[in-house]
Amino acid sequence: MNTLLPPLRSWSENPTNRCSCEEVPVYWEAYDVITFLADLGMYRPSLYDLLDSSEKDREQKFKTEYFKKRFTLSRSLMKHILQPVLGAGKPSDILLGKEKKGRVTLQSRPDIFISLSYSGPCIAISLGKQKIGCDIEIVRPVKANKIASCRLFSDSLHADDREYLRKVIHVWTLVESCAKLYDENPYLLLNSCSLSGDANFVSYCINNHLILSLASERLFTDALVWLDMNGHGEASRLTGSH
Repeated sequence: MNTLLPPLRSWSENPTNRCSCEEVPVYWEAYDVITFLADLGMYRPSLYDLLDSSEKDREQKFKTEYFKKRFTLSRSLMKHILQPVLGAGKPSDILLGKEKKGRVTLQSRPDIFISLSYSGPCIAISLGKQKIGCDIEIVRPVKANKIASCRLFSDSLHADDREYLRKVIHVWTLVESCAKLYDENPYLLLNSCSLSGDANFVSYCINNHLILSLASERLFTDALVWLDMNGHGEASRLTGSH
């Protein structure tokens, strides 16, 4: 018997779901999990100065400018997001770590959890009061054999190829978010008898071409926002709870 997928919540960027860094504490107080969306168009060379020495060493190991920029942008944005939550003097004061499984950690604050995901130019940074798994994917043609054999996938009729691809990507984001939550190999989870265990899932369809899924062991309230580095967010209009 196939497991029912969580519904895809429709989300499009607008003034009510933009969040400036100064407004992050308002969201942090109201929700268990906040996911911040960004893209590589936000990269600026000056962001490199926010990296610590170990992060600069890691940045140099990437072979292409795309991966260098993606790494620099994601780490610097995390620090901008965390600065008002932690009350840090400046973003560069925040020290991020990395576990063997690849999860980004916050030194000295084990009660704050981070999950990071990329797809093309898109970046999703989830900040939680509990351990969270996050995955974002562009809806695009992929090799679907393994995904379609997953117990989450229903071989029902689809209106068109686009709907089929959306379903495939949706399932994959659930698998990936669950794998990140439990620090597992996603390909092993595809073949498992029970994907979710005790996990709780939330999924979004973003601008009709991206799928984002979140997984956590406990029920959670969440907000999905566009990170506005120009300071024009509207935290007074909190959206996205469930």
